[in-house]
Formats: sequence, C-alpha cells, structure tokens
Amino acid sequence: MPPLPAMRLPLLFLLLPLVAAADPVWRPFSADSPWNTPLPADAAVDRDSPALIADLADRGPWLINIKDWSIPVYFVDAATTPRHDVGDLRPGIYGKGFAFPRQIPIPDGAIASPPVGDHSDNHLSVIDRTLGLEWGMWAARQDATGRWFTGLGAVTDLTGTGVAPPWYDNPRELDSHRARAGGFPLIAGLIRVDEIKAGRIAHALAFAYDHCRTGLFVPPASTSQVTQLEAVDSRGIPMGGRLQLDPAWDVEGSGLSPAGKIIARALQEYGAYCSDYAGANVLYAENSPAAVQAWAGLLDPHDLAVIFNPDFIRQHFRVIDLGTLLPGQNLSVPPPYLLSLSFAGEIARIDPYARTILLPAADLAGPAVWRTLPAGAQLDLGGSGWAQATRLILTAPDGATSTWTIQRL
Repeated sequence: MPPLPAMRLPLLFLLLPLVAAADPVWRPFSADSPWNTPLPADAAVDRDSPALIADLADRGPWLINIKDWSIPVYFVDAATTPRHDVGDLRPGIYGKGFAFPRQIPIPDGAIASPPVGDHSDNHLSVIDRTLGLEWGMWAARQDATGRWFTGLGAVTDLTGTGVAPPWYDNPRELDSHRARAGGFPLIAGLIRVDEIKAGRIAHALAFAYDHCRTGLFVPPASTSQVTQLEAVDSRGIPMGGRLQLDPAWDVEGSGLSPAGKIIARALQEYGAYCSDYAGANVLYAENSPAAVQAWAGLLDPHDLAVIFNPDFIRQHFRVIDLGTLLPGQNLSVPPPYLLSLSFAGEIARIDPYARTILLPAADLAGPAVWRTLPAGAQLDLGGSGWAQATRLILTAPDGATSTWTIQRL
C-alpha cells in the first residue's frame, strides 16, 4: 500500500498519543474481562482446531500491522479537548454513545489510520483514561472544511468488561456494534508501545485474516457485521474465536526479537481473539504518528514472521473450544435459529449454518432448556425424545421453519 506523504508535525503533537514514560502501564477493562483473563492450563481445544489452524496457516505467516491498517490511539482529557459534531457517512448508522446531538472529543492534528481512502478502515481511537471511555471510529475522515465524519462510531466504557450484548439482545441492534467487525472496541487486543517497553502484555490480542467465518460469531464478539474478502459462512474461525500459542513452546530459546518474545508470551498466556477481516494473518500495533516513530528499532512488522511461518503455525497454534456458534445479521441461512440448548447444565453445541445440534454425552432424561431466535419458536422432535431424535424442526411465530440434524458425541 502506498505510504502517506511525509508530514511535518510539531513535537508536542508527536508526543501527545503516547503514555508518559513515568506512568504505570495502563490496561483497559475490568479484571474479569475476557480480554484480561488468562487461559486456564486445561483450556479445552476445539474439535475442529486442526482444520481451522491448517486453513489459517495456508494464508501465510503472522505479520504485525503497524504503519498501515491498524489503530491510532490518542489519550486525551475530554474536558479540554476540542469537541466535534461528527457526521455519519451512512446516515443513521452509529453505535452506542454516538446519538445526536453529538460532540466527540478529537484532538487537533489527529489522524485516522492510513491508508486513506474509501476502501480503507481509517480507524481512530480517542481515550480518556480518567473517565474510562473510548470513542472509537471506523472510516473516520475529515472533509475539505475540516468536519469529521465516520462510517460507524461508538463509545465504550473501559471500566467494564468491554463486551457488548449480542446484537439480537440489544433494543437497538447497532448498540452492539463497535468499529471492529466483531463488535470489539478498538483498544481491545492492541499492542502498545508502553507495554513492549515494560516487557509484558497482560491481555489477549486481536487478530484478523481473510478467512474469518462470516455470518457467525461466538462470545466475546457481539456481532458479525459484514462479509469481506474471501470470508464465507462455511469455513474459518468466527468472530470471537480464540487462538493460543502452545504454552510449552520455548519462547526464550527461540530466535524471536525481544518484542517478538513479549508478544509470543501474551499469545501463550492470553491468546488472541478473531476481531476483523484482513488480507493476511495479522496482529495490531498502535499506529499514531508518535507510535510509529516510537516503534522504529523496537518492533517490526516481520518480528513474528521470521519464526511464525505456515509450518510453525500448523504445529504450535490451536483454537480454543468455540462452543455454540451464534448467527450474525448476514448469515446466509435464514431464521428461525436455535441459540442455545442445555440439559441440567450440559450444553449442546450448535451450528446455525450447518443446522446441526451436537448433543452432550450426559444423560438427557432431565428437562431441556432452550432459546430460539425469534423468541417463541416451537420445537418439534417428530414424536421422539431427545435421546432418540435425529432431527428437529423449528417453527417461528410467523410460520417460517428450519430443519436441524441432531448428532451425538
């Protein structure tokens, strides 16, 4: 991608987005957030992990987006930062906290992520750490008059878990959306300069690639907003799917750079969540002009690729158990959907695209608890009980039906 023209920026602006060296390393979200929760030693691996990882590896080595296609972060004091009446590039399309009248704090000289253009992400993250808020924007740009616009903006409470309700549980569906395709805040999973300098990343990372399974998601994602690149419903890791680097792999004895080792340890301890679509296997490092300058000699886009090549990915990465897949708004198979099914706490695994229900191995004699979308859909097992049934027919209140195949462990 072509680089942006060189820009002459005042020193004060270049220093603005970075955390002061004397500050402790800041971490967004609560301690119980999925982003801040380490993987347990006995984390269950998904039954389809080998195939999912093989497909991921076929896409190429791990890269790190820094200069282009990443997230610029600007730390501000919202009380003193200029406020902007940010417009909608798509009228009426906005997330939680961006209702009108709209006054968004954006510091003078802020730049959305390059490359600039109609087909770019142009992400922009503005954070007030004292208030614990992020104003996150996708397709952020200024017109010739200097007015800011965004394709979708949302405000996130960074003192909470950072997880929005699923889109179908929000009175206003778009309130489950964020500037990421999976419904994640922009700061979530971002590699930051102060973390690398401190020697530790204490949270999960965000990753993207071109084979994300579109139309489906799993928590902590809240949506699967769009279809892009080579994404399809039938293949790939869904939004919210979690990867892990084998914890037994010897990071210290590897040939990774010092920054690469810090990232690798985070991938072992916390893993990475599928967050967006990209043209390669990528993680994200902050890329404000100040951050890009700070990364020079500290972190390179190829710091992982020297070791984390396709063969390495096949051998040393795994997908954590996905559980039940949830339908996104653009799933090509129409409703009604079965969202959940359990027996005395034993949870069935559901795939809304394949229309399959994998029943747990436990005794199914107890009462079944389920949920459907739309609510109130009727279940028909063809006169059989759960232990014998081979198919399920859902009938929605409007008369629409769907047929599901029942499988057993």
